[in-house]
Amino acid sequence: MPRGIRSPAAASALVAVCVASAACAATERDARADVSSFLALGGGASGQVAHGATTPDMAGAFTYSIGVGTSPLGSLVGAVMYRGATYVTLGTDVGMSLRLATGSFARGDWGIALDAGALYRTWGNGSYGTWPLQGILTVGSPWGLQLALSSQFWDVSGATGAEGFALALEIDLLRLTVTRQGPTERWWPNPNPAGGHEPKTVALSF
Repeated sequence: MPRGIRSPAAASALVAVCVASAACAATERDARADVSSFLALGGGASGQVAHGATTPDMAGAFTYSIGVGTSPLGSLVGAVMYRGATYVTLGTDVGMSLRLATGSFARGDWGIALDAGALYRTWGNGSYGTWPLQGILTVGSPWGLQLALSSQFWDVSGATGAEGFALALEIDLLRLTVTRQGPTERWWPNPNPAGGHEPKTVALSF
């Protein structure tokens, strides 16, 4: 028995303190896990085809989205997104979607994200749909830049459906700042990105 521990009860107390300390340290490490976050703004062009029409009505588009998801350190990241798009001369869509993204996208590096959800559309008197489905493919690059291609189709409510598309160049302010890591840190270090830095892989040589 180590010097200074004169009874089994004291030894048991010391073991209990060590176990509690280890548990507290593990809890602190688990609490360190952060969520991924997204906040993007952009602009581009859109084409919306009214029911029965053969050509799209073209308009400028302003897009915006915000969302939170699972840890950015995962190889795949799931998120809930709230989205909006304003089509100049037509109207504004708002809605919610689910996102599945690569971990590299969530960490502000090269990657892709797929969004799927429904929009609420008050403009067009129903001829462009009222609750259209929307799918979005977003290709992300370093510095928060991304290219988003969206498609609208069908109608969740069963009302008259319509088709449309939009292409927008966006910047995600949180991919640029809070979650950013990777090669851009050579020029602009981010000492404490959300979730912490991705673990470095160590190559073994024989």
